[in-house]
Amino acid sequence: MNTGPYSESSVADFLHGQFVPVRTECFWDNPTELMGRFDVKWTPTFLVHDATGKEHHRFVGYAPTDDLFAHLWLGKAKILYDGDRPGDAIPLFETILTRHRDAGAAPEAAFLRGVAGYKHTHDPKELRRAYEILTSKYPQSEWARRAEPYSAIPL
Repeated sequence: MNTGPYSESSVADFLHGQFVPVRTECFWDNPTELMGRFDVKWTPTFLVHDATGKEHHRFVGYAPTDDLFAHLWLGKAKILYDGDRPGDAIPLFETILTRHRDAGAAPEAAFLRGVAGYKHTHDPKELRRAYEILTSKYPQSEWARRAEPYSAIPL
């Protein structure tokens, strides 16, 4: 992890400022204890855990800087969302959608932004707005297809 975006100071600063990064060597012919414990099958593997050690997000393989930041923000947002704090997760989902709108994690962020909005406000229009964003900006994504039932919600 010393090449590409992983060597950029902005990435290192973000990782060290927002997370407790753990790095370990991986040996495919003799897997380490951490590889087994966290089911690491390829590198790099990024795991986003909460303070109790529960995993909330995982992504595998090289990620360009924009995608890397989007996935890291998504992991932070999912910790809040999964912890029944949808209102606190919304600004993090929106960070992805404004700063990293072309990243691979953006469609999932748009979907979860809509669900978090609905859970926070109980307004079904939040789901419909997510559908509209997904079908206009990410029409080929699986998240647009997952949001299709929300198309029936009137705006």
